[in-house]
Amino acid sequence: MCKVLGLILELNPFHNGHHYFLRETKAKLNPDLTIAVISGNYTMRGDISVLDKFTKTSLLLVSGIDIVLELPFISTVNSADYFAANAVNILNEFGVTDLGFGVELDNFNQLNQMKTIIDNPKFDHMVRHYLNKGHSYPASCFQALKQLNNNQEIIENFTLPNNTLAIQYLRSIERLQRKINITLIKRIDSNYFDEKTTGKISSATAIRGLLRDNKDITAYIPDFCWEAPLVDLNKAENNLLLLLKYRFIQEKSEYFQNIFGISEGIENRFAAFLENETCYQKFIKNIQTKRYTANKIKRLILHVLLDTDKKYEETCQYYLRLLGSNQKGLAYIRNLPKTIKDKIITSFKNRTDEISTTELRASRLYDLITGKTSADNEFKIPIIGGKHEYENN
Repeated sequence: MCKVLGLILELNPFHNGHHYFLRETKAKLNPDLTIAVISGNYTMRGDISVLDKFTKTSLLLVSGIDIVLELPFISTVNSADYFAANAVNILNEFGVTDLGFGVELDNFNQLNQMKTIIDNPKFDHMVRHYLNKGHSYPASCFQALKQLNNNQEIIENFTLPNNTLAIQYLRSIERLQRKINITLIKRIDSNYFDEKTTGKISSATAIRGLLRDNKDITAYIPDFCWEAPLVDLNKAENNLLLLLKYRFIQEKSEYFQNIFGISEGIENRFAAFLENETCYQKFIKNIQTKRYTANKIKRLILHVLLDTDKKYEETCQYYLRLLGSNQKGLAYIRNLPKTIKDKIITSFKNRTDEISTTELRASRLYDLITGKTSADNEFKIPIIGGKHEYENN
């Protein structure tokens, strides 16, 4: 039986920690084929990616990934549970036998215990109780966990970002009712939220901080990434703020009530803080509340700008979009069932479905705020092999 490894990656940017993760996972499993699902020009937490989706694809092919698939905007800029469910669904349709992911806690039994707690109806009841008290969703989940569990290691690891996604991956696999083997790779040398570099393997947060300060990051990324074009985050984010201001000038606040994620009058808070704000990062900091975390605010901004319909809340939405492949990957795709092959998207030419058209708008927004021209690639065939002409992006 062919062993097919699935990976879920954001690459913001592609750094030495990712390279370590890829090497370790493949060394442990020795798969026949490796498939990566990637978030595109934006991340789950609503950040602008410093690498566009096509550059990410090329770098992954260079690094030894055989097939690169896209997690669409609607699936990506979402809460952890739907991000995970959509990514796992895509990998499942492509027939993965194994899934590898990074964790702070490389203890499958304890991660499974966390999953079991979340699936307990009492957990949801307690989460709603703390939400009604004004706590954020992550804080409400943490308080509920402490009520249902007294294992200190589980409590300490429950809200760590890689573990949070790991639990959701496990839940998603269980819902599929299909055997997919799990490989855990422990995060080393840095924590997700570390703001300072910790050596060659440093957090993406710290590396993005260097980029904001116009500092060299080559020590923290693989050498095959050195020539990859990177987004000027300061410029892109402040362009995003200007567009958001214009959006609120253009529309009355009640208009935004039909936008994905808007509730409880948060649109009025947006309007109140926008008028005199000149810095995107300060705006995020000032507008967040216990209920509306920074990540939720960043996601809301993107959904407001792209007019994402509220009907997509709490729904699984994904497609099978091929961004790139090597020859081994193409051979694998040719042998997939016809029902799967018929669903694979290789270009946005003549696409009229809402997921694709929203993705195209998201790409054009990305180009508008970053000054890139990557959206032109949406209408081209997937990248084949590892070669990529960066100057074309």
